[in-house]
Amino acid sequence: MMKWSDVSIGARERERLEQTLGADEELRLLLRPRPEPDPNDGVTERRLERVISWIFLLMCLGITVKMAQVNPLSCILMLPAWAAGALGLCLPRLRRRRRLNTLYVITDRRVLMWEPNRCMITRFRSYPLRGGMVQEVGCKPGGYGNLVFAYAWDEMNGAREERVARQLGFIDIPQVKYVQAVLEKAIAEYEQKYHVSDR
Repeated sequence: MMKWSDVSIGARERERLEQTLGADEELRLLLRPRPEPDPNDGVTERRLERVISWIFLLMCLGITVKMAQVNPLSCILMLPAWAAGALGLCLPRLRRRRRLNTLYVITDRRVLMWEPNRCMITRFRSYPLRGGMVQEVGCKPGGYGNLVFAYAWDEMNGAREERVARQLGFIDIPQVKYVQAVLEKAIAEYEQKYHVSDR
């Protein structure tokens, strides 16, 4: 069992966790994904994003200079384009911030996930422990990997829920085999304690 003294999280996250955990619920493991994505994963796409953003900004500069020669006030029309180009350059930093604000927790009853979406609004998800919940374990060099759960990912879109094709689980976590062992032990203890069988 994990003690609060072993946990290094911010005051806001600690408060959120204390409010979420039940009175006799035991914390087994708390972890985050790695801050930076795998350097070998999607290198081409990330470089292409940067190159396209810089080309777009250079085009904006050329158009803005031409417009300024005709009418200086017309440069205001280029502000949204400049903002889009700047956003393209900021995407890696925004992704890093999302990863740093993601929190995965295993307790003696369930797994908890706090994950910010693209707008940095944190979504909370809780799934009960059950046998067979780990659908896939992906391990990469260095011990990082994914624990993909067999639960469906339901995304609220307006008034209706939609299934979104996305991996649901602990994504890009360190020591994935150790985390899998902790989770499997918690599942076994839960099933033994509450006489739950895998159906």
